[in-house]
Amino acid sequence: MRTYKKELEIIANDLLTQSASILGNKPNYTNRDFINATIIFQTALMDKMYDNQDYDGMSINERMKMAKSCGFALKKLIHTYTGLDTHKIEELL
Repeated sequence: MRTYKKELEIIANDLLTQSASILGNKPNYTNRDFINATIIFQTALMDKMYDNQDYDGMSINERMKMAKSCGFALKKLIHTYTGLDTHKIEELL
């Protein structure tokens, strides 16, 4: 699988530079932009969760429960702070 390491580094550095130089301006992300960022974050989160599960020696059933719980927790976090329901993605695109 492609890691997008260079692209993520460029985006992260650009965002940090913008936030440091233009205080108070918000980026005005569209719902599509937000979902794209969420997909990137969720992919990274699941990758790191997998590493943690390996370290803890979890069974496949425990891993599946944890992944499902993580997904619901992320959905709840997003809905609580943005009002967006990621399970209704077609409405956000």
